[in-house]
Amino acid sequence: MNHDLPQSVPQGSNGAMPKEGCPIEIFATELRRRIKEGSGNASENFRDVSSVNPQDEALIAEDLARTEGMWMDFSEIANLGTPFPNGVENDVYLNSNGNLIYKVNNLMTSKTLLALFDRLILHNSLFPQTGYKLKGFTGFGNGSIYPILSQDFIPYEREATPIEIDMYMAALGFQKISDAKYSNETIEVSDLHSRNVLRDKDGDLYVIDAEIKRL
Repeated sequence: MNHDLPQSVPQGSNGAMPKEGCPIEIFATELRRRIKEGSGNASENFRDVSSVNPQDEALIAEDLARTEGMWMDFSEIANLGTPFPNGVENDVYLNSNGNLIYKVNNLMTSKTLLALFDRLILHNSLFPQTGYKLKGFTGFGNGSIYPILSQDFIPYEREATPIEIDMYMAALGFQKISDAKYSNETIEVSDLHSRNVLRDKDGDLYVIDAEIKRL
């Protein structure tokens, strides 16, 4: 990847990030800039992702990904690694070294790339030990695009219990507001069911997936 993209903004208390891929902030910043240029309205606030037409966003993102050498033909997806149990929004693969998980995201939950990126940047800030990076994109063209995310594989002993998750989130300053949903008055984290929080042999917890939004 060339060096024309903006500098990364550090995330998390210890800067822990996966070992490969593009920091999401870099690609998101450049994508917003190109959308803004295309709109002809430099004053519009493109952090409001609801104002972005998803197909236009996808076409601009595909052009940027191809320019930066971050596009993978859909037929090559199987080369990412061994298929893993999938979620609602991700096809999941374990790489050949067994140390990285790849998630091919279908945008079913986030709807737009920028909405997904905003959510993942929040994830990386709150849970840097399981931070995401952007490996690239795939798709079928004409506005069909799927981001490929990378995340460190967590060797875990078992899934966390609801009580363990409650205690973990309380230690981070979050209050439980309903089942698997927590808030600190500025950020809401939901979908923290046991399948999305892993416990290793030392008793440490790792949030591998969550729904996160600013309030």
